[in-house]
Amino acid sequence: MQTDDRATRPVSGILRGLPLFAGLSDDAVRAVAARTITRRLPKNATLFRRGEPCHGLYIVVEGRVQIHRASSGGREQVLHVEGPGQPVAEVPLFDGGPYPASARALEDSRLLFLPQDAFQQLYRENPEIADAVIRNLGSRLRRMVALIAKITLKDVRARVAATLVELAETNGGVRNGGRFKLPKTQEQLARELATTREGIARALGSLRRDGIIAQAGREVEIRDAARLDAAAQGER
Repeated sequence: MQTDDRATRPVSGILRGLPLFAGLSDDAVRAVAARTITRRLPKNATLFRRGEPCHGLYIVVEGRVQIHRASSGGREQVLHVEGPGQPVAEVPLFDGGPYPASARALEDSRLLFLPQDAFQQLYRENPEIADAVIRNLGSRLRRMVALIAKITLKDVRARVAATLVELAETNGGVRNGGRFKLPKTQEQLARELATTREGIARALGSLRRDGIIAQAGREVEIRDAARLDAAAQGER
């Protein structure tokens, strides 16, 4: 990964525009900016691998970074995708362990890097920073609990239905006639939901045949919101 030497707006201005730092005082933002390095990560480049030691905090400014783990058979399980304003794999900064998962760029990305010793100093001197990171960790924990429940307690059809419900809720609500676009390919959904592309295709086909949804490419229309909710709970 290369350091970005081109002129950009001041790092403090970038930080101020990121959700993670939006509530910090000007002094706290300046303290972070003074210790931060701006870096670029090309599409498909690896940021770090599972088991490697953690050297500091990464924050996405532009682009998207995927956090994932691979099984012994090589199948990937996508844990989450971080976009602008989100920190990447900050847990090792607190427990001192190695990275628990791997990360790579899904597109050309720009990140801020705060070395571990600088983060620890700022953490001790600026409780605002600690509070901001902990709030983000809490939000991520909730998402991880929901993901674990989805992939361990439900069959593939229910996992897909639950994902459609989540997408509908962020696009106007779960209602008859509601429309939204799948933001990911079937292969990407398969990695996220711990199944295969064929499993995703079969589940979508089953929901279409049952008249619960209609689909044209990635465009999805909810035909029966009540039954989609029921399918998300594993009911037929």
